[in-house]
Amino acid sequence: MYLYLIQHALSKSKEEDPERGITDTGKAETEKIAQYFKSLNPEIHVIWQSGKKRAKETAEIFAHILGIDNRILKHTGLSPNDPVEPVTSALEKMHKDVIIMGHLPFLSRLMSYLTTGTDSCQIIKFENSGIICLKRNDEQWKINWILSQENIRRS
Repeated sequence: MYLYLIQHALSKSKEEDPERGITDTGKAETEKIAQYFKSLNPEIHVIWQSGKKRAKETAEIFAHILGIDNRILKHTGLSPNDPVEPVTSALEKMHKDVIIMGHLPFLSRLMSYLTTGTDSCQIIKFENSGIICLKRNDEQWKINWILSQENIRRS
């Protein structure tokens, strides 16, 4: 099973948009990275998103480009400061590939918990619209690869 952790696209300030939707730059960067991701032929079963506007908009871009518009699910427990254990329990029951479209510090804590057993290690710096791919073998999660805006610019 593959798990793709994606921090939402670059979002507007609260002053500009109280709901903090994504910026035009965030949209363009997300479209670019989602197109590249599509070229890797991922087999995404579902996209979990937090319900916050910026995560929802980012998830919609990925889903549209991947051709899975009907596989976006608002999932509880993905807000910035939520505990990671409920999501890890839900992932244990999954056997198909999942994207989690979320926020910091939650994504960083989730990745730490899955790979080290504690949610207090910051292993990798997340980037807006960047993708961190984890792979589960048996019950062990490992970082498989990372895709960032910089990787895309170099290709």
